[in-house]
Amino acid sequence: MTMTIYQNCSNYEPCISLLQRMSNVEYLTLLLAIDEDSTTLNHFIDGFVLEKNILPYMSHLRQFSFHIRSMLKNASHITIDQIRQSFLRQQQPFDCVLDHFNNNSGQCQIYSLPFIGTRLDFVSNRFPLFDINKTFSNVTTLLLFDDVKPFESIFFEHVARALPRLKTLEIINQLEQREKTTTMKTNINFAHLAVLILYDIHIDYAKQFLCQMDLSSLIELAINKDILLTIVAQNHPQARDNCSRVETLLTSKQLDDSIDPIQNFFPLA
Repeated sequence: MTMTIYQNCSNYEPCISLLQRMSNVEYLTLLLAIDEDSTTLNHFIDGFVLEKNILPYMSHLRQFSFHIRSMLKNASHITIDQIRQSFLRQQQPFDCVLDHFNNNSGQCQIYSLPFIGTRLDFVSNRFPLFDINKTFSNVTTLLLFDDVKPFESIFFEHVARALPRLKTLEIINQLEQREKTTTMKTNINFAHLAVLILYDIHIDYAKQFLCQMDLSSLIELAINKDILLTIVAQNHPQARDNCSRVETLLTSKQLDDSIDPIQNFFPLA
């Protein structure tokens, strides 16, 4: 059985209740996102929760794979070691990551190994994307979020190597890059990137992706209107080339009288 809820679930108890009634399940995969607005959740999902609320109800369980992301408002500063200790009684390999953001919210992601998902959401600079085992090489959808530290060029270089199959990328980060690349074109290669979402960003990220990378597979772009108008006005040749293949263009606000220059920049959209 596979249960997938990538959109934030505000009440995870019905999911758990459903699982507790499936005692004959032998192979279970959980891909869940638990929302910070949950009225019943007052701590991160960890090994203790799995051991108490799921595993005892599945006496026939032979294989359990999971990737669970739980988010909390006013999250207490629990340590990564405390999360790891909650899995001591379980035998399967796993890993976890903790984030604490500037709005006092926090998140914990726990996942079994080998990693079985194809999607990662709210990945910060602190997420262990990069390892010699290529743990996340099958990921095709990635949402990057950080309000503590900007994503620098070296970070995107690592992402491109760690996620060679990446098709959809969304960036949420309004912090200016500190280490701006000075070259007109980088060697960062997202060969399969088809969808790029740049609504809530600093303009540095739009310039880096559209003006300094060769996005040969890009067919859908979602972008902040004001940033888009700036990119179009600068008329950078690499940006023109990347945008010339875009078939779907979404903007944060209606384009109105700006439509003509943008249509010239996006002839297929």
